[in-house]
Amino acid sequence: MGGEARKCKLREVADINPESLSPNWPYDHIRYLDISSVGEGAVMAPPKLMLLSDAPSRAKRLVKAGDTVLSTVRPGRRSIFFVKETIPDLVVSTGFAVVRPRTDKVDPYFLYACVFDRSFTAYLVSREKGAAYPAVLPNDIAEAEIFLPPLPEQRAIARILGTLDDKIELNRRMNETLEAMA
Repeated sequence: MGGEARKCKLREVADINPESLSPNWPYDHIRYLDISSVGEGAVMAPPKLMLLSDAPSRAKRLVKAGDTVLSTVRPGRRSIFFVKETIPDLVVSTGFAVVRPRTDKVDPYFLYACVFDRSFTAYLVSREKGAAYPAVLPNDIAEAEIFLPPLPEQRAIARILGTLDDKIELNRRMNETLEAMA
C-alpha cells in the first residue's frame, strides 16, 4: 500500500466536543457515563439511567458511533473508549472530550488507535494544568499531532487493530467467566 503519510493536528481531521445536551433533548432521562465508569480502552460499568431532572450538571456531552471519548482529567489514567454503536440517550461527563472524526479524512477506529497510543497520552500529561485536579483543555487535544497515512491504509490498519481488540475483549470476558466458575 503506497502513499504519502503525513503529520497533522487532530483538529484537521476531527471535531472536539461537537454536540452537547440542549433544551430540545427528546427524552425525559439520560444514560450517563462518568469518568469512574471508564477504564483503559473500555467502559467498565454500564451507564446510569436517570431522570434528566436528576442528572449532574456535568452531564452534557453527546456521543455517537465512531467517536473516541477520553478523559481530560488525569489523562495519565488513560480512561478512553471507542463508541462502537450509537445509544440515542447516552450522555457523558464534561470531564471527557469527545473526538468525532471527519470520515472523509480519517478512519474512526484508526483515529481511536492514535488517541489510545501511549505517546498521545504522554503528550496530554505534558500539558496537564492543576495539582489537585490535573486536566487538559480541549484545545490541547485539538493541537496534538498524529501520523496520518492515506485513508485506504488507515482502513487496513484499523481493520487489523479492531480484530485484535475484539479478540482481547473476548479473552477477557472468557477469563471473567472462568474465574466466576472457579
